[in-house]
Amino acid sequence: MSKSSEPLTEIPVVEISGEERESFRRGIGPVSENPYEAFESFLTQVRRAEKALPERVRDALEALRSGKAPGALLVRNLPITPDLPPTPERSFSALPDLTAVGTEAVLASAVNVLGEPFSYLEWDSGHLVHNKYPIRAHRDLQFGSNAVEFLLHTETPFRDVSPDYLALLCLRGDPTGQAKTRVSDITRVVDSLDDDALAVLSRPLYAFETDNPLVIVDGRGLTEPQPIISHRDGTRVIEYVGDLVAVEEEAARVLDDLGRRVLAIATDVALSQGDLLVLDNSRVVHGRNAIVPSYDGTDRWLQRMLVTTRLLGGEPRTDGRLVSDRRYANYPNDYQQALRQPAAQ
Repeated sequence: MSKSSEPLTEIPVVEISGEERESFRRGIGPVSENPYEAFESFLTQVRRAEKALPERVRDALEALRSGKAPGALLVRNLPITPDLPPTPERSFSALPDLTAVGTEAVLASAVNVLGEPFSYLEWDSGHLVHNKYPIRAHRDLQFGSNAVEFLLHTETPFRDVSPDYLALLCLRGDPTGQAKTRVSDITRVVDSLDDDALAVLSRPLYAFETDNPLVIVDGRGLTEPQPIISHRDGTRVIEYVGDLVAVEEEAARVLDDLGRRVLAIATDVALSQGDLLVLDNSRVVHGRNAIVPSYDGTDRWLQRMLVTTRLLGGEPRTDGRLVSDRRYANYPNDYQQALRQPAAQ
């Protein structure tokens, strides 16, 4: 949800020292539970070690959360396990041995400052930690494991529950140096639009093309049209994806203008090993340029977690972190297959 906050003109950076990194590594050393098998036990261990997170990182995360800082934060020099395995060539849930990589506690320690981890039943085999890297079968999809340009987007828009924040930890940087994560302050763009454009964006005129349509408009199969600007509990909500289409001519003109403006102020950052990028999903959109993966174990590897401040109420839970993605049935078939992470990739 949008809120009064600092505009993003450049991504703030916190680079921790070698001493801070090693202290953090020692502090989370006792975290031994496997988050892919016993997430609640894993999170309990992370929270017991919460003081290990460098204070400067905690302060920066709290500033982002409060809106006193821009809606993106880059933390550098975080500890990554020295025995990181090769980047997998197939979906993580299809691997024969789903052991923790050794970096999940680093990611979860930061997420713990922002809110409660959650995800969707239909995604990533129900894991709360998502491993993202190029997969050959996904190369042409609008999906995090693709190779084509990953268009700017709000994470999981138009859902009953969308992330308030997301965190991306770089386990291995792109060896070619090509991959750039792109971030743009969509709140700043929307605030610059005139009343006529805002009125159009507030009407349910925007959808995705799909082979599992809910409606047919001018011969195109579409998901249910939605507004880009809406209100939830009296607060403005902005949701945007670069491959939305409009169902009316004027709506298409406004959408094209919005897309150009969002791209024009985007900031690109090359994530290196040990970098953590944290995004306020209500204020910024993100994506990535096109890349040329090698699929040989050396490709860029990120871990992602989604965060909510509304779903769980801040109370300890043993269930309820997975919610159903009610839009799933209308996704294109190839996108559904990618989300399920089938064994054959």
